Amino acid sequence: MRRSRIKVPSEIGEGIYHCVSRVVNGERLLDEAAREVLRRQLWLVAEFCGVEILTYAVLSNHFHVLLRVPQRTTPCDEELLRRYRLLHPKPTKYQSERLEAFTALLQSGAAEGDAWRKRQLVMMNDVSHFMKLVKQRFSTWYNKARWRYGTLWAERFKSVLIEPKHHAVQTVAFYIDLNPVRAGLVKDPKDYRFCGYGEAVAGNLQARSGLR
Repeated sequence: MRRSRIKVPSEIGEGIYHCVSRVVNGERLLDEAAREVLRRQLWLVAEFCGVEILTYAVLSNHFHVLLRVPQRTTPCDEELLRRYRLLHPKPTKYQSERLEAFTALLQSGAAEGDAWRKRQLVMMNDVSHFMKLVKQRFSTWYNKARWRYGTLWAERFKSVLIEPKHHAVQTVAFYIDLNPVRAGLVKDPKDYRFCGYGEAVAGNLQARSGLR
């Protein structure tokens, strides 16, 4: 039976979620190169979806991410186009032509442009769409890079809605940051490249300031 999820409607207010996804059969498929790609995808998709990463940890067979999903707003068309370009930093000719077509349709007020706008907006400020997009994009890269095909992830992601109190959020963040320590990869999380604490110590995790 599918596990039910509780989500805070983004029109009502923000929600904070601890999300976890595991590799199929628990296989340790994520080497350092793959973990780096997944780390970058997390940040990229977070900006596209308009969610905030508080911290994360990517290990060899699963990853954790602590997300703040803000109350839903409606980005302007220019912002939607900017976010779309984030997902295609090196567009193919087809992708470039699609972007030009979308821009023209939005400017003309055509029905097709409105339909595209609605498809983009539904992915904003939503934890499920964030996780789905991260996993899809990473799976596509991984299977192509490793000459592999088939399912990479064991199941749909699991998520827990966190009480929005400082101590509750901080406790979950500490749990996530200590994953590489519990796995015996490092003695101090600051030495682990693929977790939020390591990035914060290096000065790269701006979102982590929300936990101070």
